[in-house]
Amino acid sequence: MAAPGKPHALRALAAYAAFAGFVGLGALPIVLAAQPANRPFIIRVAASLVLGVALAHLRGIARHAVDAEPPSAFDQALRRRPAETPDIDRRFREMLDDVRFGPASQRYWTRVAWPRLSELAGRLPGRSSLVEPPRSRARQLLGRGPSLAAIRDLVARLERP
Repeated sequence: MAAPGKPHALRALAAYAAFAGFVGLGALPIVLAAQPANRPFIIRVAASLVLGVALAHLRGIARHAVDAEPPSAFDQALRRRPAETPDIDRRFREMLDDVRFGPASQRYWTRVAWPRLSELAGRLPGRSSLVEPPRSRARQLLGRGPSLAAIRDLVARLERP
């Protein structure tokens, strides 16, 4: 019984022999027309063309064989993995939303962000009640909450011991 790769190898060998024959037939008139001193150079160029095509084919076969193998432990270590997202407390995410969206909307600030910050200040021991940060006339006309600087100062007052 023949090996499973043998018919493919015979076809490839026949294809290379036919390609070498065509290259030889194409180079023959050039060799005959060239001066005798240049004939070895032309024969070498034709042979290198056949060898280059064969080596490119072998390189493709080798690359396919390597790609078909499962990755080694070293290759797996080189691959980047997505960073694991840490579990963040729901209240922290809500406060982060307050800081993000509070300055953008007066309604969000008065109904969500300010009550939460006031409640937080009330739960902290030894804290006096907070005073709502002032807003400029332009921010009031645009329906915006307090500026980020005002919120930063408010949070800094909450963090002081």
